[in-house]
Amino acid sequence: MKMIYKTIICIAAFGTGTGICLAHVPSTATTDTVCTLDECKQMAVANNADIYMADNNLRAAIETRREAFTKYFPQVSAGGTWFKTHNDVLEYNVLDLFTLGIINKGKAAGIWALQPVFAGGRIVNGNKLAKVGEEAARIRKEQSTNQVQLQTEALYWQLVTLKAQKHTVESAITMLDTLSRQVGEAVDAGVAMRNDLLKVDLKRNGYRADLVNLDNGIELIKMLLAQQVGLGVDARVDVNEAVPDTVPVYPEALFMNSAEALGLTSDHRLLVKNVEAKELEKRMEVGNYLPQVGVAAGWFYHDVFNQSHNFGGVMVTVSIPISGWWGGSHAIKRKKLELENARTELSNLGQKLEIEMTDKWDNLTAAHRKMTLASEAIAQSKENLRLNQAYYEAGISTITDLLDAQTLYRQAQDDYTGAYGLFKLSEAQYLNATGRMK
Repeated sequence: MKMIYKTIICIAAFGTGTGICLAHVPSTATTDTVCTLDECKQMAVANNADIYMADNNLRAAIETRREAFTKYFPQVSAGGTWFKTHNDVLEYNVLDLFTLGIINKGKAAGIWALQPVFAGGRIVNGNKLAKVGEEAARIRKEQSTNQVQLQTEALYWQLVTLKAQKHTVESAITMLDTLSRQVGEAVDAGVAMRNDLLKVDLKRNGYRADLVNLDNGIELIKMLLAQQVGLGVDARVDVNEAVPDTVPVYPEALFMNSAEALGLTSDHRLLVKNVEAKELEKRMEVGNYLPQVGVAAGWFYHDVFNQSHNFGGVMVTVSIPISGWWGGSHAIKRKKLELENARTELSNLGQKLEIEMTDKWDNLTAAHRKMTLASEAIAQSKENLRLNQAYYEAGISTITDLLDAQTLYRQAQDDYTGAYGLFKLSEAQYLNATGRMK
């Protein structure tokens, strides 16, 4: 299962804007780089360290496959020897009269090539295993790419929603500024209580405090997004995308049957490759205990009896590891058990992947429903605010009722903004879970 990307800020799932806890981030004069979502994802993929390492792992797997292919060719070796002894190597007693000694120095050299004819299938299966390893490395690189894109989308939509929440707070402050002037004039005219003005100013100061938190949060997300796309910690990335006023269409077109999508996911494809690798490892283990046949040819030279000779030759080698089967049978059984575990893991985790797809789809549709409800709440709370404004101006409603109505209106807007951000992130998570991350 993929881990959900976490930032060092705590914002409650693109929440209402009231649950933000942020460390103060000092303002800087750094110029913001405005990017679209696609631009952010492209830069993140191009500059991410995990993808760089995954690419190196893929290159290493390619070299391993190329190395395995060389095993099909003859293994050529060369060697030479020179020796000098303090006594003769061979001594003969001649009729007890004297001792004849020969060979106290010599030299030899040769070059030969050994072509494996049958190696128990280890060469063929070794090449297949190296190819599976290369394919697995490609899938892991794809996994890293998808994860980086998902992390980038999380930061991107956090920034979009925070900026939308800031706009909501600024609009509320503007309204309270106007209301404060109106109530102040009414207090000066003696038709309103000073306590009403204090309530308005307290509410406005609370919103101003929220605005400080939002500014800090936006600044921090800009820094994190800049670091994510590879621009460094001194840069800032901004976005121009706004939360739409209308609810996006129901994401029915994105739905895909989990059984059909399973084969598209990188997790499932890696599990399949793991089974293939374990099957090949078992075959190679069996090959270790089969007869080995090879053909060798070479050219040799020696000078031992103060005479130089050189000659060529060919030979056939056969090796049968008879005693190796004592321990080999246990090694083969171990490989069979590992293969059974890989097949079980494929079935078990495959089911969990399908469950995860269903969960991501439920999250996506739930976020859409929340957007719909929040959109309706915006219209209702806006009308409620209009009525309370009119009632207050007519003198039949209190300032507390008006401020409560304004709070409900802001809450509805924040709920919609949070639901939209969650919807966009859930959309990316669902596409990733079904193997369709762009």
